[in-house]
Amino acid sequence: MSAIDSSALATLRATLSASAAAHLPSDPGYSVERWALNCEKQAALVVCPATVDDVLQALSFAEGRAPFQSQKPLSFTVKGGGFSASGASSCDGGLVIDLQPKMCDVRVDPTAKLVYVGGGCIWEQVDEAVAKHGLAAVSAAINQVGVGGSTLDGGTGWLVGQHGLMIDNLAQAKIVTVSGETLTASDSENTDLFWALRGGGGNFVIVTEFVFKLHEQRADLYTSVLVFPPPKLELVVTEINAWLAERTSEENAMCIFTLGKTVKMPVFVLHLVYNGDSAEGAKRFERFVKLGPVVNQTETISYARLNTAQNEHTASRGFGHVRGTYIPKTANGIPVAFATGVFSLWSRFIGRYPTAEPSKVIFELYHSDKWSSVTSDATAFVNRRPRFNVFETIRWTDPSFTAQAADATNELARAITKLSKEQFAQDASLTEGYPEDTNDPNNYAASQELMPQRFGSNYARLVDVKRKYDPKGLIGKGLVA
Repeated sequence: MSAIDSSALATLRATLSASAAAHLPSDPGYSVERWALNCEKQAALVVCPATVDDVLQALSFAEGRAPFQSQKPLSFTVKGGGFSASGASSCDGGLVIDLQPKMCDVRVDPTAKLVYVGGGCIWEQVDEAVAKHGLAAVSAAINQVGVGGSTLDGGTGWLVGQHGLMIDNLAQAKIVTVSGETLTASDSENTDLFWALRGGGGNFVIVTEFVFKLHEQRADLYTSVLVFPPPKLELVVTEINAWLAERTSEENAMCIFTLGKTVKMPVFVLHLVYNGDSAEGAKRFERFVKLGPVVNQTETISYARLNTAQNEHTASRGFGHVRGTYIPKTANGIPVAFATGVFSLWSRFIGRYPTAEPSKVIFELYHSDKWSSVTSDATAFVNRRPRFNVFETIRWTDPSFTAQAADATNELARAITKLSKEQFAQDASLTEGYPEDTNDPNNYAASQELMPQRFGSNYARLVDVKRKYDPKGLIGKGLVA
């Protein structure tokens, strides 16, 4: 028997606004597509709201509240950009509230330097809208990811060195609670919720609109992509460490372990960005060119275009997982043994599992002084110590590998974490968990067990906020009330 009551569904469709829709699996408009095929689950109903009231009606339907009393309560989830690597934006046999098709308006106030962003937006829409005014948001380096998911966990990108994390630039949020309230969260309204939203993940409410601070942004910047063969890794890491000790906040980099595009052999890519004049950028990064890359692709491009460069690492319609960890920023930089050890672990992984050859390991070497100057209790994002993100984007092509992919991915992630503990002093190690390691909707018990690790000293306060705004634990199943 269907989980959806036909009478209640008819009432819902009559109640929704003219632009909204409610799709059964048999309907032409039904879609559960996500960034990775293994993240897709067969929802019993997909509601695409166009207004806040539509969201309220969808929640009432899921709960079986009037006028939908004939509908038995359903589990539900919210989809923004649909990028969630854990599959959290999908719901097997339940209701998906899909904000992306209809709630994706972007409105720019260039005078106030604010941008109002619908909960279903991806960063590409924001980048393009604000660039017309000579402004930029602190947005994701992969512009195809959703604004909501990337922001609520903290939010990094090429501009964090100058302007802080995404959450540090969040001025306000319009939200809907599971009980049916519509509220504003900001520094002056519902401040407890505003604190929790900035780093606490999608665990409390549905955000229908984000408001971000904007910053003056030059029309173009300097970027260089250098490709090196494995024997150069020790030399390049040594130079990276020298650069880290003296660089400015306008200079940032990624180091990516990947297969070469023309010759399918392991290489590493240094992606360098200078948010300034190209001649000056070339001078600052000349030290790496002198190390003899086999490819040197240098460009002067816009910030919006820069955020398209990494999209290939998370190309859609394949299979994928993401795992990650933090490594501390130290006076000596990144231990060469750690970098070479991670490269070896990744190389062995793709050698053992040829279907996973598209997998990569990415070091985000963003400047940290700006966002690490914020105290750990100022927002829910507890890990304010200077550090770098290291994450694994695991991709595979053979559907038969899916059954063992999670275990294989976790094995690689644990090996990298073990190596980091060996290479970094324990008093400098970062104990709070990386979000992608602590969000598994298929294993709620494991997720709940890791929440104290993820949120550290902010955990108890987050539980209090959860009890207040989502006492039944209907949103974000990892953090319990």
